[in-house]
Amino acid sequence: MFPLHDRTRRQICMAAFLGLCVMPTLVVTGWSIARHLPWHKQAEEQRLSQELGLDVLIEAMKQTLPGVVRYTGVKLTDPETGQELFRCTELVATWTSMTDSSGQTRPAIVLAAKQAESAIRGWERLHEVLRRRLECHGGRPEIEFRATADQWTLHNGDESQVFQAVEGGVGLMPNGIQAQMAFRLPGINSSRPVRMRIVRNRQVSPPTNSFDIDTGPDSVPCRLLATCLKEVGALGPNSRFSGYISTFNTPDGWSGELSGQIFGVDLGRLTRENAAATIMGTADITLQKVKFQRGRIDELAGRIVCGPGTLGRNMLAALVTHLRITPSPQLPVTGESLAFDRLGLDFWIDNRGISIAGHCADLPGAVAVAGGRAILTQPTAQPQPIAILIQALIPGNEAPVPVAWQTGWLARLFPIPDAAKTN
Repeated sequence: MFPLHDRTRRQICMAAFLGLCVMPTLVVTGWSIARHLPWHKQAEEQRLSQELGLDVLIEAMKQTLPGVVRYTGVKLTDPETGQELFRCTELVATWTSMTDSSGQTRPAIVLAAKQAESAIRGWERLHEVLRRRLECHGGRPEIEFRATADQWTLHNGDESQVFQAVEGGVGLMPNGIQAQMAFRLPGINSSRPVRMRIVRNRQVSPPTNSFDIDTGPDSVPCRLLATCLKEVGALGPNSRFSGYISTFNTPDGWSGELSGQIFGVDLGRLTRENAAATIMGTADITLQKVKFQRGRIDELAGRIVCGPGTLGRNMLAALVTHLRITPSPQLPVTGESLAFDRLGLDFWIDNRGISIAGHCADLPGAVAVAGGRAILTQPTAQPQPIAILIQALIPGNEAPVPVAWQTGWLARLFPIPDAAKTN
């Protein structure tokens, strides 16, 4: 040890005190103050906005661990319209990394929300934002995105639908990018959750989308499926689906298959607004087997059960004239509609044509019953050409449009204009 002058020792001690005590204290204090300034919250809002592709508003935030931030009072809004799309009381964001399906490590964001809420219009807009992300028009596709929510409430006016144990995410795949979601419905003790998946395949030109859903034993509102498959919106606001759907989109239309049940179908929305050409009532439809390619049905087998309800006179005439449904001799001939207690039939559609079998209680061959007796029975000649079905869907002396605008998708399922020209 070499001797130091007393003044030198004091300077060394002072420098050590300033460097090891005062400066770290000032840095920590300044960092703590800075994290509570408004600009820091705004920076976090902008950070989340860039990743989610939405405007983000937060009331308060707190960094609990390195890479983990807890936000309270979170709102996601549409950057174009300012419409609120999503809100939750608390959101925990973890900025980390994950290994994707191809074994590559990518940056990732894991979000955990509590008491999430959305309006039905917000849900539809969220699907549009998701579509943009799948098409690489929003956010950074190289980032793996995972989200969970203990509860997600979807509001539709005075009604609401609650999802529990929600899990979802968006991530890259070897052939493109996929989004998936799983949830459970309250009050149902199911062994597995409802699962939905959208895949964007970028290895074909042009890129295509596929959509899968498996509800298991549960049933989900059709209005949720309408965000991906707009055609199901024609089934009515209270309709629900239970089963599975596996489809993929092509330039010529959707292809795939489905099987399941649709409950609470509003038949009034599936026919003309003209009361004389309608079927009024709520039906349950069982789809045992449905296969379709490029927007056209290849094979369809199922059952329709409805009642009570009414048949418009023009619709009744179409069923009798074209589908050869046999009316009862005691059928009333007055009035604009025919009331029935129950309507039930099994149907099969394939390349051979259409076949119909009555399915009403203990009355063999009865398609519709009223007052305990059959008023309509199944055709005697089976199967019948598909053109017969198309003619039955076109009320007489009208333009060749099968049904109202809500069910224009039937025009894509069946070649109605061409069929009408040949008659």
